[in-house]
Amino acid sequence: MGLARVEQRFTTVLKDYKDASRDRYFKELTAYTEMPWATPELKWHGEFWLEMERLTPILDLTPEQSIRYREPLRNLLQRVHDAGYWHGDCALVNVVIHPVRGPLLIDWENLMPAAGPVSLDLYGAKAAGAPAPWPVPDGNGVWWGGPWDMCPGRYWR
Repeated sequence: MGLARVEQRFTTVLKDYKDASRDRYFKELTAYTEMPWATPELKWHGEFWLEMERLTPILDLTPEQSIRYREPLRNLLQRVHDAGYWHGDCALVNVVIHPVRGPLLIDWENLMPAAGPVSLDLYGAKAAGAPAPWPVPDGNGVWWGGPWDMCPGRYWR
């Protein structure tokens, strides 16, 4: 089964998992219900669908505008780790900006229990002592430092 269908509405985003992985749905629902301070507001949810507030993607800002969110995002990823989880895909395509709360994370389909001493999202799978959730050449998965230019450490060099 594939990924969720995403529908951008005027003030909300609908993610529909009816024809997608149920496991991914439950990971997403866990993040929105157990860590609401790290996510956009969950408006409604039902059997294999969620609808949350629609916020500005950080990549809609210029690098010069967005750099002010670098440290708040690092702090948010550490807080997710401290809560016992790893996001698993902290590339900036999965970061949105709330006008009051600052950076928040979306696309929690790779959520996993934190199983190491440091944040996989901040320091990579090797440093966290965990298998990479994404098969990438360096074996670290998607984390603050890479492997893509849309990862925070590379984007804000």
